Amino acid sequence: MEEERGHVFQGASPRGMGLVAGHAAMYGQARALIDWNARNPFCAQCGQRTISVHAGTKRVCPPTDGGKDRLPCATRGTVSNLSFPRTDPTVIMAIVSADGTKVLLGRQRRWPKYWYSTLAGFQEPGESIEEAVRREVWEESGVTVGRVVLHSSQPWPFPASLMIGAIGQAVAGDGEKIFLGHDAELEDAKWFPLEEVKEALEKGASNMGEQAPEGYVEGALRLPPQTAIANRLVNAVVEGWWTMPKI
Repeated sequence: MEEERGHVFQGASPRGMGLVAGHAAMYGQARALIDWNARNPFCAQCGQRTISVHAGTKRVCPPTDGGKDRLPCATRGTVSNLSFPRTDPTVIMAIVSADGTKVLLGRQRRWPKYWYSTLAGFQEPGESIEEAVRREVWEESGVTVGRVVLHSSQPWPFPASLMIGAIGQAVAGDGEKIFLGHDAELEDAKWFPLEEVKEALEKGASNMGEQAPEGYVEGALRLPPQTAIANRLVNAVVEGWWTMPKI
């Protein structure tokens, strides 16, 4: 019935990376709100069940339930009675070598063969974006980052992240040495020459659940699709955006 109406269920790409921008925005918001409501059924102050209001965009701890008074809760009577969806700031960064000729990329064990991406991680409380970039890169790859330039951002509702994109430059010498012993998250991390990365952007970028584009040669580098901020950051490095004067 739904197929006859032109509706289809999301299949191989559960993260909606193949959707056009408008549909992706609606999907992303709906995905984030559904997940948040499912994860937060109880009041953080008194532990009683909350109810979803305002089309799922807020939750409240009401004074009554089914006509019966509920236990007291300190949140009632003020604006604090409303619980809002959370957003987790997450840094994602393309790291350039000190001489500007290579890009640092890493891969997780569960990813397809030859697939690499930019490094990323959650920003900690009391930490600036620049500090988070430097810490996450050091933890995951052992590389020391100096200069950090903010580039762009992307909502990532899996379940509630806001990806803050940056481009960083490694410190020359020992700062560029890769060491994976600080954190077991990555299976591998490598410095890739810009020419190899440029070719991967043209012939090896696709959704994770899809085949590589036509022209891809088995064994060559693969990258996330254009709809992912990781792709946009790597593309900015290849185009020299990070070296341009900032206004």
